[in-house]
Amino acid sequence: MERRSFTKKYATTHQFGRRKRKSPRAKTTKATTLSETESGHRCVAHQRTDDVQPDVGDNDQQRPSASTAGTIQLHLQPSFVSAEASRERSESVQASLSAVSATERKMNLTGDSHEPVDVPDSGEFMVCQIAALNNLLSNTPCQECMEPGVRVVPSTRHGLAVKLQLTCDKCGTIATEWSSPRKEGSRAFQVNLRAMQAIKSIGKGSTALTDFWAIMNISHRGLHHKTFQEHLKQTFAPAASAAAENVVKDSVAAVREVYKEMDETFTKNITVVYDGTWMTRGHTSHIGVGTIIDFYTGLVLDSTVLSNWCLGCATGPKEDEDGYAEWKESHACQKNTDSKSSGMEVEAALQLFRRSLEKNNLRYTNIVCDGDSRTFLALCEDKTYGFIPLKKEDCINHVKKRMGSALRSLVAKSKKDKALGGRGGLTQDLIKKLTNYYGLVLRSSSNVADMQQAVMATYYHVTSTDDEPHHEFCPEGPTSWCRHQAAEAEGKPQPPHKYRLASHVAEALLPIYQRLSEPQLLERCQGKKTQNAAESLHSVIWSLLSKDEHASLVTVETAVSDAICRYNSGTLRAYKEFCKSIGLQPSVHALRRASEKDHLRQKKASKAHEMKVKKAKKARVESDAKDYNPGGF
Repeated sequence: MERRSFTKKYATTHQFGRRKRKSPRAKTTKATTLSETESGHRCVAHQRTDDVQPDVGDNDQQRPSASTAGTIQLHLQPSFVSAEASRERSESVQASLSAVSATERKMNLTGDSHEPVDVPDSGEFMVCQIAALNNLLSNTPCQECMEPGVRVVPSTRHGLAVKLQLTCDKCGTIATEWSSPRKEGSRAFQVNLRAMQAIKSIGKGSTALTDFWAIMNISHRGLHHKTFQEHLKQTFAPAASAAAENVVKDSVAAVREVYKEMDETFTKNITVVYDGTWMTRGHTSHIGVGTIIDFYTGLVLDSTVLSNWCLGCATGPKEDEDGYAEWKESHACQKNTDSKSSGMEVEAALQLFRRSLEKNNLRYTNIVCDGDSRTFLALCEDKTYGFIPLKKEDCINHVKKRMGSALRSLVAKSKKDKALGGRGGLTQDLIKKLTNYYGLVLRSSSNVADMQQAVMATYYHVTSTDDEPHHEFCPEGPTSWCRHQAAEAEGKPQPPHKYRLASHVAEALLPIYQRLSEPQLLERCQGKKTQNAAESLHSVIWSLLSKDEHASLVTVETAVSDAICRYNSGTLRAYKEFCKSIGLQPSVHALRRASEKDHLRQKKASKAHEMKVKKAKKARVESDAKDYNPGGF
């Protein structure tokens, strides 16, 4: 390729006119730079100095410019990779990622080892009845009077921490000691913080903590609800956020490495799963959560929590009441949006996509989401990434559900004189069967045309009758799943039709099948992607937070941060990161339990993955033996 010279002109505007142009020869030589473009070109830039005059050869005389002073010369070195080779490389990496369960994949990328870890003794706690302790001390002589009768008497209580007094019947109080050490650099007792950490790890709050310790006959209160909330806001929420930030940082690095393995020209564009979830079901939830998950690794990259209601504002003094100014100054409002629950998913998406470059240096250009197009349309109108377009892919599980919802709605709205359900119509068993076969079409067909034909083959097959058979879309041949095509190929008599749907039922079904077989919809399903990762994350979030009880914005944010740590890296690393952030030494028993939970989780996921692979392999073997096509029944 011929080398090109680009001479840059220098001109400076002075306040009294144009200043004499300075020559760029006095500037020092810049280092050779190497940049690689997304198209595979490699560009090497050299800048010559004024002191070195290059030798002019025969080839140099053919250059576009004879001037070399201050000239930047670009040497384009094409390094092309064929589309087929690039696709094979990407498919190879994706196959290696899919070879293991999602849990094992995430653990390998960001998790900790399950091997036992040596940690310093953090001070083991135990539950001991005071009477048993005093029985041991009953024969211990007092160091002052050398008389037996030393005993422990509890005195001051701060939550679960108790000030123990060693007393003698004759000498009185000999020594005092708290039942728990304080956290280093704080007045908070470790036992109270660990109790809070334990109760929140099982999705409960202050009331459950108090009830538990009261029934255990340890404390009638456990922790006062104001103390609980103070620790939550000032200690737990910042610690959980810091722990999640560390895990997400490693997750982003792992995602970038995976994409670089799939495509050596990768820069910032990735495929993500976006979905929202709400604190309560229906359209009255005050709190919504939006999450971004990388599709190929299943790692959470970002999240946000929105709340349109604050309990303090609702129950606190009003503007015209006494004490409002003082209350307002100390009040931390839990409301951060004015959107209704129906609009939270859109607002959360805008927040997450707008900060993707600043936070993770990534662009979420390919989005897997549900059938609701409001979020995607809002992102397109926002032009978050400028001229770079966004692409939407539908979750095939959500699209599959559209068939069942449409058929059930059709039956429910049908008039009594022309009922569509019951015998000779759409029974619940037939609706379930049609929905499942529609899902098989989305998963198994190779292209849009095959999808469309398979969907319509289902419709014409089920609506065919002995008088009006329509099996032209069914696969031909003796091994066809369609009994009528197989009989025709073998020269046998046509078997009777099974369903015998009435003509008005067939007419009512046609618009649904036409709508759900539109090429635009099927094209968005061609990637066979799902939102299973988002649904799994949501289950982890709400296992740490009950949907039946009120929760503040801070409470939900803390639970979401903890859930992200567990989901991405496992319970072991989540616990260690949280203890590091909060300033507590991890306990040996908690580390052991966390390691056991991760091992069981990974074992269970691997077993389910193996069963899924075996089932798919069996289906392929049966497909080779028989001309199987989705929609066949």
